[in-house]
Amino acid sequence: MIWFFLVLLLVTATLILFRGEGRTAQGLDPVAHHKAQLRELDADLSRGAIDETSAKAARVEIERRILRAAHTKPKVTLTRGSVTALVPLGIVLVVIPVAFYAVAGRPGLPAKPGVVAEGRHAQIEEGGPTYEDALTSIRKHLAENPDDAQGWDVLAKSARAIRDYSTAANAFDRLAELQPNEIKWRVHQFEAMLAMAGGRITPAARLVLARVLNENPNHPAAQYYLGLAYEQMGDADKARVTWTTLADRSAPNAPWMGAVRQKLAGLGVKSPELSDDQMAAVAAMSDEDRAAFIDSMIARLAGRLEDNPDDPEGWMMLARSQLSLGNRDAAIAALERGISLMDVSKSAPLKALLDNLKANPDL
Repeated sequence: MIWFFLVLLLVTATLILFRGEGRTAQGLDPVAHHKAQLRELDADLSRGAIDETSAKAARVEIERRILRAAHTKPKVTLTRGSVTALVPLGIVLVVIPVAFYAVAGRPGLPAKPGVVAEGRHAQIEEGGPTYEDALTSIRKHLAENPDDAQGWDVLAKSARAIRDYSTAANAFDRLAELQPNEIKWRVHQFEAMLAMAGGRITPAARLVLARVLNENPNHPAAQYYLGLAYEQMGDADKARVTWTTLADRSAPNAPWMGAVRQKLAGLGVKSPELSDDQMAAVAAMSDEDRAAFIDSMIARLAGRLEDNPDDPEGWMMLARSQLSLGNRDAAIAALERGISLMDVSKSAPLKALLDNLKANPDL
């Protein structure tokens, strides 16, 4: 808790010092952005949300980006007024944390680990070795055979089974190095890091996710987690576009669609549903009657949208309906029509799906 207040006060002081005082030639300083990521990474490490190995790898990557951006680093100057503010701010930064710690601090209290592995001493099967015994044996084997992919696979999944996500993440990282063409190892590594941080996407996890997206931009799991990253950053619009696009390129019964629909529903995007009576009536129709019924529904939706075009979800529903019938050109036409008629501030989801359809002919 004390570190939270220290960081909060430091950020406040920095804002006071540089607001109106600093001047940059190019606006946002990329080096400062990456340094902020390093501070966030250190905070995650201190509270146990990430292990030392993953933190070290993430730190190397962020520092590499700092070096790459350094040559364009904008200059910042301080006026005399900002310098005179250092004294009272120094008092604030020192006195308040010390006073708080004097009241609430417990120097004799040992640090509490962020993630506690469970079930180490449980038997894998009755009368057999414990998970701890198995992990010890696997580690010994891997120390002598560091390139044994199957051994790392066993270690990763065994550690994950007892919620030792730090060990699992590092084992999946090793598997990704041994089998670089298997993108699933990076996905598993990210998921282990996500579990280790209690569902929060840390800077180190974002770097792993970026690697997956760089190698396979349309990977379903990566796209889902990209939407989650946007959601955690408070950007609901980007999260909605990401998940909607994923839904549009996925089969209705894809294993990830349940989670995607749940997320979209939480953002106010709901799939159209027929009543039980309507579903029974449709099921009883002949193929010709069913096709005519669907065409009539699509026509009514299209007519309503022409009268009330400021309905992005309606246009998306129309395009998806056409896609489900195999009418790709009609779906593209519906999206283009919607973009031309509706308020431009609401058209981002339509543009995302339209770009996706044009860029991926197989969708």
